[in-house]
Amino acid sequence: MYKVLLVDDEYMVTEGLKRLIPFDKWDMEVVATANHADDAIDYVKEHPVDIVVSDVNMPDKTGLEMITEMKEILPDTAYILLSGYQEFEYVKKAMNLNVVDYLVKPVDKIELENLLEKIATKLGERALQTKTLSQDLDEAGFISHLLGKEHWWIGLTKEKKGNFTIPYYVLGQDWQIFISDQPLDGLVVTPFETPYQENFERWKLNAEKALFYGSVNFQQSESLFAYYEPIYRVIIQGNINQIIEELNLLEKVVLENTPRVPITKQLFIQFVMDVFHLFEHLKADDMTEIIKTIHAIPSFDGLVPYIKETLTRFFGQYRMNENVVSVLEVIGRDYQKELSLKDISKDLFINPVYLGQLIKRETNSTFAELLNKQRIKAAQQLLLSTSDSIEDICYAVGYSNVGYFYKVFRKLCGKSPKAYRKQVETIL
Repeated sequence: MYKVLLVDDEYMVTEGLKRLIPFDKWDMEVVATANHADDAIDYVKEHPVDIVVSDVNMPDKTGLEMITEMKEILPDTAYILLSGYQEFEYVKKAMNLNVVDYLVKPVDKIELENLLEKIATKLGERALQTKTLSQDLDEAGFISHLLGKEHWWIGLTKEKKGNFTIPYYVLGQDWQIFISDQPLDGLVVTPFETPYQENFERWKLNAEKALFYGSVNFQQSESLFAYYEPIYRVIIQGNINQIIEELNLLEKVVLENTPRVPITKQLFIQFVMDVFHLFEHLKADDMTEIIKTIHAIPSFDGLVPYIKETLTRFFGQYRMNENVVSVLEVIGRDYQKELSLKDISKDLFINPVYLGQLIKRETNSTFAELLNKQRIKAAQQLLLSTSDSIEDICYAVGYSNVGYFYKVFRKLCGKSPKAYRKQVETIL
């Protein structure tokens, strides 16, 4: 169904057109009305339409000025101007530039209907020229459609264009992938060559990155998780200023590498979860809502400020006991060594039983659980960033018994170290 936008500073005109004209007769639907040109421009930026019917004379911005801006966004949309007799010469000049079709007010119902029928025919012919393809095409499928021409281009746009289009829903928005035998305006427009299926999947990843980050690093991205172990050591010390500094560092690293969007979101979810676990008073539902929000954020520009605001809120609600902070600092710094609550309590001049109770109350975990979490976290980073054997990693993070290391790793990660390394390598 073709989408129609009506624009007139008189509310009764747009409502009158909706009632007067049987748009559905030509497979058309009035999807929106606007009383100001800028409102109409804002609308089409997010919601492409096929037909715009607008008055010439409107406050602040004329219909011609509005359409000139709209054509930058929607060059293939059909535009109809409604004008009073006194503006006829003005509109005629615009017609010489092929800017619009026009009708003189008061609108003649038959005349407008004839014009809409003509537009519907043109749109139908254009739709036949632009064939819709499926995202699930294999190499043979691409070849069967693209055979016969030597050069092809692929790009992203809001409206249908080119020889072929493929509907593409990404980051909460509807887009069209176009494949054309000539370079057209759009986002991430690149030559499209064989092997088509492999290049198509790679192009989609880069298109998602371009929408999310605003730029794409086409070089091989480094594993972001290699940066995370020192960041985690800072997190468990519970200092908000240091944590925000680490977040700024992580932001810079991510923008330099532009990894796959799901990887970046998972990394920042992990960041928030690690801070979350410092606060016993927070509920699982709080974290669920945060994860849902992060997954829905459509751009990196929106992601990092949300994380900072969330972390600041965490720390604003609650401040951790300084003795527990000291324990967390020791675990983060010396987890590879043989640590005991008894030895740490001596250094802090506090009863070990009382210190254990404080740790449980503040973090909802025992000392042993916190130490295991830190060691397994470090093991995860080594599994991702090195090719060291699992036994070597076991000893490097502070365990002396490989069997116990396997047991703890499986309990905290849900799988063996080997399966974890294999699974994450496939994702990366």
